[in-house]
Amino acid sequence: MRQLLAMTRIWLVVIELTWLVGLAGCGASQASNTVRPDVLRIAYTEEAESLNPITSGDLTSGLFQDCVYESLALRNMHDPDELLPCLAEKWEFDEERLEYTIHLRRGVMWQAIKLPNGVELPPRELTMRDVKFTFDCILNPHIPASRRGDFEDLQATDASQRYKIKLDVIDSHTCKIRWNQRYFLAEESILMGPIIPRHVFSVDADGELISLDFSSKEFADGFNVHWANRTMCGTGPLRVEHWRRNERLSLARNADYWGEPFHFKRLVFVCEPNSFSLLQKLLHQELDWADIDQKDLYLQNRHHPEVEAGRVVLKEYNYPGYRYLGYNLRRPLLHDKLVRRALTQAIPVEQIIQVVFNGLATQVTGPFANQSKAYDQSIEPLPFDLAAARKLLDQAGWVDSNHNGTRDKIVDGGRVEAVLNLTIEANSSQYLSVAQIIQTNWRQIGVRVDITPVQQALMTQRMRAKDFDAVLLGWSLAWHADPYNTWYSGNAALPDTSNTIGYSNPEVDKLVTELRVTFDKKKQREIYHRVHRLIYDDQPYTFLFSEKQTCGYHGRLQDVHLYAVAPCVDYREWSARPGR
Repeated sequence: MRQLLAMTRIWLVVIELTWLVGLAGCGASQASNTVRPDVLRIAYTEEAESLNPITSGDLTSGLFQDCVYESLALRNMHDPDELLPCLAEKWEFDEERLEYTIHLRRGVMWQAIKLPNGVELPPRELTMRDVKFTFDCILNPHIPASRRGDFEDLQATDASQRYKIKLDVIDSHTCKIRWNQRYFLAEESILMGPIIPRHVFSVDADGELISLDFSSKEFADGFNVHWANRTMCGTGPLRVEHWRRNERLSLARNADYWGEPFHFKRLVFVCEPNSFSLLQKLLHQELDWADIDQKDLYLQNRHHPEVEAGRVVLKEYNYPGYRYLGYNLRRPLLHDKLVRRALTQAIPVEQIIQVVFNGLATQVTGPFANQSKAYDQSIEPLPFDLAAARKLLDQAGWVDSNHNGTRDKIVDGGRVEAVLNLTIEANSSQYLSVAQIIQTNWRQIGVRVDITPVQQALMTQRMRAKDFDAVLLGWSLAWHADPYNTWYSGNAALPDTSNTIGYSNPEVDKLVTELRVTFDKKKQREIYHRVHRLIYDDQPYTFLFSEKQTCGYHGRLQDVHLYAVAPCVDYREWSARPGR
């Protein structure tokens, strides 16, 4: 899971939690005489934090970087359970030694790049020095690496056991990575992250070495503000031309790319934060692809003349993520499972889907991608039933003893009112609409709700401090999710894990621990389903729905497939009339 980031980002315009891995390719409209037909124009709505793939974690950064940087392997979008060779031409796994042997593809060249002083660093071959350097940066405790959690043991008491891997370079194109414990996502963790060039990120703006100790604070201080954070030097099919913040990023086809060439000569990412303007540009073929965050705008334009004529295609697709109402289980009212089940049965999820999201969502029952094998399709959601919710609250001992319209109960010698503060992100009409529907229905079962919209920064602070009653949020999901960070009880008291609600179930703990050391796919699926069922029975979240993403693209594009795994598209497949 892309956790603290994803739980806020899933609500934003692009709504794509976790990191984008596809590379873009398509052409411009024949109907527009202002853009050449070999230029692809992709919309984005918020500027990237950085172009450094080690430290950045926002979606736009990932979108930009994945057009230039590459990883050792790629996910097969047609079969997400399979990884395909990329920078690594092959790898072997010794299960007894928990050791991967990775063989780099030969002849892969880093693109040329200029230092800030104008001196050019010429192309050079990718080697294992770059791979080791990448992992050294990820494991440097002074670098805010977004992927370091994949390799950290949060329960380790010995500093020497903090990291679960050890990388040894065998020769220029071979290395061995040994894990010190079994981990079911070990292969994805080491193969799926972008590799960065040592000869670029190890030197300062004048080309002088920052430090030979890549684990030191001295090196980290230089790396964290590195000049290459504002440009890119990769091995991919595209290279940077120029980046104007809050305006556009222009990439050109890499003529020396080792693999299949990109279908188009140039890719331009265009910043357009206004949803209405974005849609108008799409309908006038000034953009080739855009996600449409406003469902009402999408629905209103399904029969637009440009859509009817086939010059613009509007589509909806499933995105791996879900929205939920999370309960702070430390609160007296929310500690009882019967109360949480009552609250869930008092939320009209289907009404919310129809009224707020125009039917473009699917109700969900658990914490895994509902298109994946981890999700148990046999689990039926609790029905919306206010009478049943009232009975559950009565059974839990919450009654309106003082006849003020709000239930109460004596807890630890004091009377506690059934009053909850529901925290939502500000500046979202959808958040507010969902919260108001919940507020209205909970009032009918004797639970009072106060809605508090807050900005994203304050939301994050409150989550980390566990200072909330209930929150309305969302997760975007990895295809193979590790439930440990969010659902293992030992993480509830830790500051930087996703178990902010304080969830604890010994049986779930046991299963999550077992899952992490299980390599057998069939057994993994069985464990996932048991975890799913137990969590849904506990109702620490009210699992709401998985929202459909809506998008539009130029009608001349060909081979546009929409997949169940993020980022749901693979731009490298796309072509257009006329072709390359």
